[in-house]
Amino acid sequence: MSLFNSRSAPQFMEQALFDASIIGFYCSRFQYDSFESFWHAKSTRADGSESRLADLLFSKIDSYPKDDLLRTQMSQACLELEKFWFNKYGISHESFGLFSGIKNQADAAWTNAQTQEETAKNTAHSLPPETRVDKFLKYLGIYDSALATLNLAKFDDDTKIHYFLSDIDESLSSSFRYSGSVLKVLEQDSYIQNDDVTWGRWTLFRDATGFVDIWIVRIEDGRAAVVKIISKLADESYVLDETPKGIQFDSEIFKAIDKTSISAFENSEFYSTPPAYFQMISMVEALGE
Repeated sequence: MSLFNSRSAPQFMEQALFDASIIGFYCSRFQYDSFESFWHAKSTRADGSESRLADLLFSKIDSYPKDDLLRTQMSQACLELEKFWFNKYGISHESFGLFSGIKNQADAAWTNAQTQEETAKNTAHSLPPETRVDKFLKYLGIYDSALATLNLAKFDDDTKIHYFLSDIDESLSSSFRYSGSVLKVLEQDSYIQNDDVTWGRWTLFRDATGFVDIWIVRIEDGRAAVVKIISKLADESYVLDETPKGIQFDSEIFKAIDKTSISAFENSEFYSTPPAYFQMISMVEALGE
């Protein structure tokens, strides 16, 4: 009987289990400041000895002695997941809420795979799954696209405002004129989303109140639209307006657009991490708002 069981047992880790294992392990990433500190983290056992956090992930490898690619692919998949998640949503309490939706979907996929009688007999197990990481990224994209259907908790205005105001620094900015007021392009906040879309954070001084509005600006095909406005009130509080607004275009605005695009390109040469305001925009869009 033992011989029969050893022959019928899968020799290579099922794709759904691989995905759920990587995603479940990555949940601990949100407790660390960097991927490096997470990957090399250690814990102390009851007997005083130390173990690596990653050993929890690799502990499944012994069950698949013929799966020579498994360790390497697990490491690669974790790194690819870091690139995908950190560069889109960042690592925060808020983005962990979204990631729980990813985990729930991956766990459900593995549970579903276990209930299918033919899973262990799948011919894909007869050869080492060289494309396992590629398939992992494919399903990750599917789970990400489905977040809006999961009824996850939405963000309140205070949370959004916190992100939209995060790390504002006017020390490196370029000034322009708009409707008689001073408009500043915060150069370090300019960000390239892709070949077609650039984002910027601008400020507009309001002469009537003496306060400054913060604009989150989306630029596409050389045209800009204000998609978020954070205004300061007399009681020192802030109010958020998420109704997209057009901009009156003139030579000054086109200069501001050009400056944003140039700054975004320069920033992309030094770092790929999006600013906090864009991380919140990505999270809001993922939730289907």
